[in-house]
Amino acid sequence: LNLTDIMMPNMNGYELLDAIRSDIKTKLIPVILLTAKAGEESSKGLDKGANDYLRKPFSSRELIARICNNIELS
Repeated sequence: LNLTDIMMPNMNGYELLDAIRSDIKTKLIPVILLTAKAGEESSKGLDKGANDYLRKPFSSRELIARICNNIELS
């Protein structure tokens, strides 16, 4: 059993992002992905339409700053 299956049993983060971006009601909502992966693989979400991403572990201060920044940009 994969930890991702426990956290998001029905779809992965990229599938969720696709669903958000394909719905007219939600497509403009800023999306920040959280990832445990490092390197080039972790930025894959930006190519798929995410607005930002954070690598785990992250501080709550950094997450709040990114949220505020993305709201301002939207």
